Amino acid sequence: MSALSHTMGGDLDLSATGGVAVVTGADQTRQALLRRLCTGTGAYIWQPGYGAGLPARVGGVMDEGAIRALVLEQMQADAGVDQTRAITVSVTSPKTGACLLAISYTDARSGAVQELALTA
Repeated sequence: MSALSHTMGGDLDLSATGGVAVVTGADQTRQALLRRLCTGTGAYIWQPGYGAGLPARVGGVMDEGAIRALVLEQMQADAGVDQTRAITVSVTSPKTGACLLAISYTDARSGAVQELALTA
């Protein structure tokens, strides 16, 4: 299965020929996870549990345990993530005012371990 390619925070991606790009496999899962983690909780009326709302946490007090639990909950709800394999979520503060989120999961389609890192 494929989907339109969309980089979170931007517009639809274009292909080399100038049309709308299509994404499949592990890249599709990565885009879906970024969308899920960045979408505000409750933003989709028909899926009230969808979305972690991570951008809304920027500038607030960092609760590493709460962020880790929220991200893990969203990762476990995504069909693109192999739920039979371990998902690791690491939240660190490399310097004052910064947050690094490192996620390791297994892509359900390819079976390959994937790494996803977000910084704020």
